[in-house]
Amino acid sequence: MFRIGEFSRLAMISIRMLRHYDKLGLLRPGYIDPDSGYRYYEAAQLCTAGRIRALRALGFGLAETSEILTRYGDADSLRRYLMQSLSRTQAQARALEARAVPGLHVVGEALDGHRTGGKG
Repeated sequence: MFRIGEFSRLAMISIRMLRHYDKLGLLRPGYIDPDSGYRYYEAAQLCTAGRIRALRALGFGLAETSEILTRYGDADSLRRYLMQSLSRTQAQARALEARAVPGLHVVGEALDGHRTGGKG
């Protein structure tokens, strides 16, 4: 087992965030010494910590991260979920681009007309 400072370094998550994750129930210590209050984490929890870091880096909020980890606990289902999420995001980006490009042309024409005083 690792004390919180050791685990923090290995997981590359600050002690402050580990305490926050504990409060949220996102990543609870494997053991808390009842006398000292020291938090101890198990080596297996490094995997969960890595998943949290990865999901946060992808832009997922803490509530979403918690839900995702609860729903998709194993690596394969998490990978499938992330690939589906990527596909949805790409489709949304294509739809946004399809709407934005014609809109940009309209704005450009309006700006050109404004510059020339509407003559043109």
